[in-house]
Amino acid sequence: MSKNDYIPSGFIETLQTYVRERDLPAAGLMGELNAQLESPSVSAWQFCELLDAVWQLDPVNALGVRLGLSAQPSQFGVVGYMVSSCGTLGQALARYHRYQGLLQAGLTSRAWLKDGVLFMRWTQAVANTPLASEFSLAVFVSLCQALIGRPIAPLRAGLPFPRPVDSGVYPVLLGCPVDFDCNAIELALPAHLLALPISSKDPYLLRLLEQQAQALLRQQPRIEGGQAGAFFSQVQEQIVESIKNGDVSADAVALALGCSLRTFYRQLSSAGYSYRGLLAHTRHTLARQYLADPALAQTDVALLLGYSEQSSFIRAFRSWTSMTPGEYRVRLTQASATG
Repeated sequence: MSKNDYIPSGFIETLQTYVRERDLPAAGLMGELNAQLESPSVSAWQFCELLDAVWQLDPVNALGVRLGLSAQPSQFGVVGYMVSSCGTLGQALARYHRYQGLLQAGLTSRAWLKDGVLFMRWTQAVANTPLASEFSLAVFVSLCQALIGRPIAPLRAGLPFPRPVDSGVYPVLLGCPVDFDCNAIELALPAHLLALPISSKDPYLLRLLEQQAQALLRQQPRIEGGQAGAFFSQVQEQIVESIKNGDVSADAVALALGCSLRTFYRQLSSAGYSYRGLLAHTRHTLARQYLADPALAQTDVALLLGYSEQSSFIRAFRSWTSMTPGEYRVRLTQASATG
């Protein structure tokens, strides 16, 4: 098995919780789990080994499903925080698909709608053992449930390994018929679920959103005229929402505000602003706020600002401040130490 793939180490927390709740004799394993949590990611190969170690202690049927169903959005790393900030499950799954490589570089997926059903199919180049496949299917179901704040009933699921001797537990745990010997991990959901609002209340995410609002209020430029100022505020607020939803184009912002692109540009111009300048100002404001939080990696900040590539964020930040994000953080640390 190749070892060149990684997944967020937060998923290890599901193993820790299971071992504790089952009161398994696993002092050595718990020490290894704690050590792996010290890094933001764990090799997919190592995670498969850890899954197998738990199974050796407690060889129950569908162990991967049982573990995966306990996962929380925060354990998906920055992708979990990003999808939690979306407005609907459909928006969240679109962003999940866009950034799935952050969960596993070797993950390949496809999704399509047909006759009121959302079909999904994915494979994992490294984490492809039966336990890991079970876990992957279940954590995705768990993520959807957590986002909309209610249990969902998939229409069907499929797993890429032979039917176990006692397969009856799988449909009980997942709430739907489960096929085996599939070519990939498969899941079918009712398409109407995509319109459901996100109801997850992640304290960490809430703090980030509060930082956004506070930063924008403190650093909002003054604009003469009540109407122009109100429009500026609406545009800036919508830019923040668009960053969260993954589309910061002027077309998307204008559409969300209910005006044509031509009217949108004209109103911004009358206030003395360009859309590109306002987008840069908003990202700059949020970037400084995020970089002041040591819990956020530089890659996390780039993604939270809507940059798919960290290099694009570094170039933009240097154009705003004449320094890199890393240099800015060093200055913040020095200022804090001397203050």
